[in-house]
Amino acid sequence: MSTLALPLRGWIDNSPWRHSHGVATCLLALLAMLLPAAAFAQGWPAERQTGIFICHANFSLLDYEPLLNQLGQHEREITAALHLPRADEPIHLFLFDSSRTYRGYMAKHFPELPARRAMYIKNGGPGMVFAYLDNAFETDVRHESTHAVLHSVLPVVPLWLDEGLAEYFEAAPADRLHQNPHMTPVKWEVRLTGVTSVARLDTLQELTDLGTDEYRHAWAWVHFMLHGPREAREELLAYLADLESHTPTPPLSVRLARRLPNLDRRLAEHFKSWKN
Repeated sequence: MSTLALPLRGWIDNSPWRHSHGVATCLLALLAMLLPAAAFAQGWPAERQTGIFICHANFSLLDYEPLLNQLGQHEREITAALHLPRADEPIHLFLFDSSRTYRGYMAKHFPELPARRAMYIKNGGPGMVFAYLDNAFETDVRHESTHAVLHSVLPVVPLWLDEGLAEYFEAAPADRLHQNPHMTPVKWEVRLTGVTSVARLDTLQELTDLGTDEYRHAWAWVHFMLHGPREAREELLAYLADLESHTPTPPLSVRLARRLPNLDRRLAEHFKSWKN
């Protein structure tokens, strides 16, 4: 996707298992600087608000009107699909014209963070998304913005579910059901090797635990829960409702296994029967 030899995307928030004192201190110190005119002496050359997203770019946004217009609906699409309350806090998007500008900005202001192709950051204040123009730009923006929406309405999200939902909603709306690039590999895997169990995914707590297989399989479980058996969708929505209301809950993998015996087989059947 990207021509750079950078890791995929990433995010930092203030959830208990993600918290880093050094990163938190850095973010709190820089928050005032970042909003809205950080790094550019004359302010950001282009700024625009679309829905809850406030975009700051060092290039003209005129060529990206379709993306920005769709982004204005992005929060509504996510919260409606997951039966979550509407997000009402602003989310800031910082968009750069090149990988060089982006990397220089991140290295200057966030030296403690790993190099990632795009980044979502939240630590007590507004969510912030960082991305740069390349052939994966629109996908990256939707992916990281999904993290931002989820963390604006939920106190915590398990890592695999957070990434699985972001992989799902990163596709353009017309492509989410049938045209996600993960679809064909997963349809082969359920026939040949299987996919990572949801119980295994529930044990992953660091971004370094997720490789390309885990991202793809997290997407597969999200697709299964949203478009597979009714019981799977009900359990996902009930689980998210419990998270939103701070209600103690077993892991989602445990809840799914209770509702759907032979869970791995049901996932395989879902993709074997799914028509592209």
